[in-house]
Amino acid sequence: GQTVDLQDLFGGAGGGQAGGFGDLFGDLMNRQRRQRGPVKGPDLESEVTIEFTSALRGATLELHPQGEASSPVTVRIPAGADEGSRVRIPGQGAASPNGGAKGDLVLTIHVTPHPHFRREGDDLHLNLPLTVGEAYHGARIPVPTVDGSVTLKVPAHTQSGGVLRLRGKGVGKKGRPAGDLYVHFLVQVPTDASPEVAALVDELAKH
Repeated sequence: GQTVDLQDLFGGAGGGQAGGFGDLFGDLMNRQRRQRGPVKGPDLESEVTIEFTSALRGATLELHPQGEASSPVTVRIPAGADEGSRVRIPGQGAASPNGGAKGDLVLTIHVTPHPHFRREGDDLHLNLPLTVGEAYHGARIPVPTVDGSVTLKVPAHTQSGGVLRLRGKGVGKKGRPAGDLYVHFLVQVPTDASPEVAALVDELAKH
């Protein structure tokens, strides 16, 4: 039968000719050598749960992502972190199998709900109860914010369901303006069942 020359099959005799079998084999060996070089270790995935206010203000945590027996890792959670945010900490992942750099630690953030604040993007919402007198006459009432309590001036004749916006009192993130705080007024009806209170309510209803 006919003899097939492998070098002819690959386009040349390989004796210095470009594109020959020798060149192809050499390229394959070079790729294998590069692949055997140091590689970065795999990333470690972990989760952490933080308080609502800590997520808004930022927090520094000490974690043991590879178990309590491992060395602790200090992690900085940036201000404004939200539920499901991911933070990457370089060099705190698993070791390389052949002497390369360690992988990264990738944290998924979970945030516990707040009993009063509700978050929508970078804005916060707060329900503020008012007595009938406060709503009718107006009042100055302390209101909590991310940066501490502020005094809010409630306008006279405020209706239940009314909203007042406090600019810049929402969630702040690095590199962009802070969101706003929306205060929702809830006028509380007296629950006292005494005849005197009932008479006053009836009198008020006439007006």
